[in-house]
Amino acid sequence: MATEEENYYGKHGEPRKFDPKFRGPIHNRHCTDVLCCVIFIVVILGYIALGILAWVHGDPRKVVYPTDSYGQFCGQKDTVNENKTILFYFNILKCASPIVLINLQCPTTQLCVSKCPDRFATYIDMQASYRYNKSYWEYYRQFCKPGFNKPLKSVAQVIRDEDCPSMIIPSRPCK
Repeated sequence: MATEEENYYGKHGEPRKFDPKFRGPIHNRHCTDVLCCVIFIVVILGYIALGILAWVHGDPRKVVYPTDSYGQFCGQKDTVNENKTILFYFNILKCASPIVLINLQCPTTQLCVSKCPDRFATYIDMQASYRYNKSYWEYYRQFCKPGFNKPLKSVAQVIRDEDCPSMIIPSRPCK
């Protein structure tokens, strides 16, 4: 019957004994990571330079406030859109396109609005009820481009000119 120590060393091999003459692997040693260190430092310096450039020539408000299709900030004090803090997309599905990665912006009309849509509506439904109920147009109009006031313009022209969204879907802002 083998002792516990023999079983242990049998699995893992015999331990090395202390040798006072052993000097370690110091012959032919040299640093092998100099190139990686230099590349790392160059990348860090590049990030610092890019950050300084962005700070000096950029606009920090673009990080804080959303901007509409006209470059106006939503919800910023002393601007036209001071009370319009929410960004509304005419067709949010266009933002799911790979084109967004190239342009870094969603290719649909974006407007600053004071509140999110709270009911489903289409431009066709609005036109059908316009002659009988003007309040439906007033509700729909707040999601159209500023100054658009042609509720009887054909649907094809409205969508082509991107005057209004073809439909609005109830939504709420992310918190």
